[in-house]
Amino acid sequence: MMLANLIFIPLLGAVVSYLAERTGVVSARSVALATTLLTAVLSVVALLEFLGGADMFPEQSRVWISDFGITFTLGADAMSLSLVLLTALLYLVAVLASWNIGGNRGRYFGLLLTMEAGLMGVFLALDLFLFYVFWEIVLIPAFFLINGWGGERRSYAAMKVLIYTHLGSLFMFIGIIMMYLKAGSFSFFDISDALAGADAGFKSMVFLLLFIGFAFKIPLVPFHTWLPDAYTEAPTPVTILLAGLLSKMGAYGLLRLGVSLLPETFQNYAYAVAVLALISVFYAAFTALAQRDIKRLVAFSSVSHMGFLVLGIASFDFIGISGAIFQMVSHGLIVALLFFLTGMLVEKVGSREIPRLGGLITRAPFLGWVLVFASLASLGLPGLSGFVAELSILLGLFSTYPFLAYITVLSLPLTAGYYLWMLQRSTFGATSELVEGARSDVRWFEALPVLVLVLLITLLGVYPAPLMEMIGTTSREIVALIGGI
Repeated sequence: MMLANLIFIPLLGAVVSYLAERTGVVSARSVALATTLLTAVLSVVALLEFLGGADMFPEQSRVWISDFGITFTLGADAMSLSLVLLTALLYLVAVLASWNIGGNRGRYFGLLLTMEAGLMGVFLALDLFLFYVFWEIVLIPAFFLINGWGGERRSYAAMKVLIYTHLGSLFMFIGIIMMYLKAGSFSFFDISDALAGADAGFKSMVFLLLFIGFAFKIPLVPFHTWLPDAYTEAPTPVTILLAGLLSKMGAYGLLRLGVSLLPETFQNYAYAVAVLALISVFYAAFTALAQRDIKRLVAFSSVSHMGFLVLGIASFDFIGISGAIFQMVSHGLIVALLFFLTGMLVEKVGSREIPRLGGLITRAPFLGWVLVFASLASLGLPGLSGFVAELSILLGLFSTYPFLAYITVLSLPLTAGYYLWMLQRSTFGATSELVEGARSDVRWFEALPVLVLVLLITLLGVYPAPLMEMIGTTSREIVALIGGI
């Protein structure tokens, strides 16, 4: 029941948060913080059980709808648990970032915790119908959170998220139904056995449907157009979750379903996937160079970094896939820190427009220096987690597609360019009139998540071995399936 509790506790917390605000007995934010803390503790316990040798793949299975072969089956491996821990951590950050959120707090935290339950379900489900249900559960609260607490264009951005991601979900669901009709079951294991004897044309059709669905969520160019508006208009805590976790759903789905269930088919399409990912890397990097809004710059940077992640998956190399899974965690931490800081910028300075900033480091040194740190981490500075992930991906890509790897290296100066240019105009230089009136105070619910994220990004950069060794078990299994290196 350990894994089931990771889903049901956030759901229970969502109900209690909503009711708490209506009754006034306790604040919704206190309930949300207690719920996320408990979920984080259970995530660590699950990790310790896994490291202790417990067989958690699957951990439990119960018949749900017997007539359709639907079960409530949950399981976890190293990749799942890495993302479960990331989810638990980023939810603590998001709750603290929401400490002074306006509007109906009971509804807000209820939606936030419902989305956490859905995310946990996606990363733990081993029944594909259950996987799809949790996938959709994540989408619904995200729509209402953006529409209710977002910026001036929140309705447009929320509707765009709903339409685009639901369209991607439809492609994925058709692929899942095709696999169900072949296997007579939604079980991950039954479908894996049934697909082993399926003809190549059928498997190609299923893979393409799944890939399109996941490409919308990652997202890859040209399926990315919902992302800039969503990330820009969403409230800061929701943007942290969209960039840090929802994009990882797509990458996780590609590895869990697209690669693990259809290894030979994936190998046939790997080069095309790599080329599409490479286009995403460069397109988003060039677009980031033209941005005037720091939040929008980070949004396009996220698209570029997720393209980098998909290159690691497409390498079908042990080091490359390990780097891709490591990048899921690393990028989640770094992008969460960057978006947290953009929220602080608006609150302390009053704007995140780059031309209106300048000399931030003199008036708000804590905010300025941490923004420098986060930017360097994102551009891949050695000694920080982003460097480990990108180096591993490049090494894997060199072993499989050397030509693509050489081209990918050319994107690194672009990443450095847009971050350093942003820092030069906003953080250093002459102090602007707007920054002169900036607040320099840092409250506990701002300092704590920032310091934790900085510590983890540094720790994973200096000593990545524990996480790399853990995710290596999953990488070896995937490489063995696709006959990689």
